[in-house]
Amino acid sequence: MPGPDQSPQNIYDDAAFFAGYATLDRFGPGWRSAMELGDLLGLLPPVGGARVLDLGCGAGQLAGFLAEQGAASVLGVDVSERMLAQARPHSRLRLQRAAIEDLAFEPASFELVVSSLAVHYVADYAGLVRRIAGWLVPGGVLVFSTEHPIFTARLPDLGWITDAAGQRSGWAIDHYGDEGPRQEHWFVEGVRKEHRMLSTLVNGILDAGLRLERLVEPLPSAERLQARPQDADERRRPMFVLIRASRPAAA
Repeated sequence: MPGPDQSPQNIYDDAAFFAGYATLDRFGPGWRSAMELGDLLGLLPPVGGARVLDLGCGAGQLAGFLAEQGAASVLGVDVSERMLAQARPHSRLRLQRAAIEDLAFEPASFELVVSSLAVHYVADYAGLVRRIAGWLVPGGVLVFSTEHPIFTARLPDLGWITDAAGQRSGWAIDHYGDEGPRQEHWFVEGVRKEHRMLSTLVNGILDAGLRLERLVEPLPSAERLQARPQDADERRRPMFVLIRASRPAAA
């Protein structure tokens, strides 16, 4: 359980934050436009007949998609009442309002655990991955995305360095090795995310007894840049990192 200074954050139920977040392309019906989504979906195993857990499911787009793809059951968990209220119902989708930090399941409850951009809100990463390892069946798969350490280690002005003409000349990071919570202004003040090094993300997987299968740093493709030239700066530094890992099958 998180300590007094690590209490679960529920910024998405803040009315001002939610109003700002709702303007993003990735919110609601536009979720398929998210830059990293193709890579995330590409890491997923076949979901037909699988029991799936979606940690930090938000408005339920990914959870609903997996139910539509034939998962036997999908449990979407999120701490935000506002986000869960946006989810479309599906006969094989169940929603639960809870903080990721408070979840507990029986061993070997899921064939697949997914999480899209929620892990960077959880303070105890190592503990979370250990719990997920126990929730997976032998051979089960974990796929998650989180903000890239190069992005979470940025300077308070969002990391971009500008030249005398105001053009972006580079990306600056600071205190990369100082892991822990960092606050930023994102629609509102005081949004807390956890910075952790890339080695911490990888070693957390290995220390939990999982097998690291793939690590992806999504960048916009040439096709995407042709349609969305405003995304060109996203090739200058990674914003997200995606990981696929699995629980070794029983001998």
